[in-house]
Amino acid sequence: MSSVLITGGLGFIGSHVSREFLNRGYNVILMDITDDKKLIKDIEGRVEIVKGDITNNETVNRIFKKYKPNIVVHYAALLSAAAESKPDLGYQVNFNGMWNIFDAARKADSDILVFASSIAAYGPGVPEVVKEDTYTIPQTLYGISKQVGEMLGIWFNKKYGIKFVAFRYASVIGPGRRDGGASAYSTLIIQKPAQGEPYVINVPEDAKIPIAYVKDVAFITVYTCENIARAKSKIYNVASFYESPTAAEIVTSVKKVIPNAKLTFKPDPSITEIVRSWPKNVDMQRIKTELNWKPKYGELDLLVADFINEVRNNPDIFYI
Repeated sequence: MSSVLITGGLGFIGSHVSREFLNRGYNVILMDITDDKKLIKDIEGRVEIVKGDITNNETVNRIFKKYKPNIVVHYAALLSAAAESKPDLGYQVNFNGMWNIFDAARKADSDILVFASSIAAYGPGVPEVVKEDTYTIPQTLYGISKQVGEMLGIWFNKKYGIKFVAFRYASVIGPGRRDGGASAYSTLIIQKPAQGEPYVINVPEDAKIPIAYVKDVAFITVYTCENIARAKSKIYNVASFYESPTAAEIVTSVKKVIPNAKLTFKPDPSITEIVRSWPKNVDMQRIKTELNWKPKYGELDLLVADFINEVRNNPDIFYI
């Protein structure tokens, strides 16, 4: 049985990706610095959990030496706002920690290394639809770390032969994503009504950002590992929609399922400015052509209905 080690495995994306690997019959090891197992309550007995700080090189190498994972999926990172407020820690986690994981995977003879990049890798001044070869300079430490991770992974592939792929995820939404970051509104518009709570939306009705449903993210991650020979370009945009929905369109979709949803708009100028600076859409021709991938949740109503259903059916896991 092939084994996969997921850093940040107890987090939002890592927990959903874990389920997809389990469904495909993999042995799953979750490495995280936290002890919070809320998001994996339903699968806790089916995975192995190991506590570890990716900035501690000795700990990282000890874990990799013990488990020798065939596949490594690197999600552990300090997100944008936290990295900006604590840049020293941001550098330690997002740069040194990343090197520790990549190098440990090489030493453990792992076959595949998957890096969670982000549309944060795109800086300001981009066209309305961005392609993977659109060159910009990110304005955040987080975004810079994503560009570095992509280049470093390609270097590891060339120098050591480890198979590598990086996904520039759009804003990942789905059940269990916590409040935090300028893009959180795209999740909370759905999450809060599903919990029976009101939500004040902090962006204008016409605000739009590229969105990826976490189940699509989980599927393409595992699918690519199983079809890694097709991933010639190494770096791929990932979103669930070819045309990003506006905040108002998400509200309309939510009200089809929850007609009495209490959703009101009260834009925050600082949040709005951040959202306006991001790409509106990402081009996905590369991943469509090379990996023959089409998002399962590429229709907004389908995504919203599934999201609400998950929150309602699993309140112990996904309530925030």
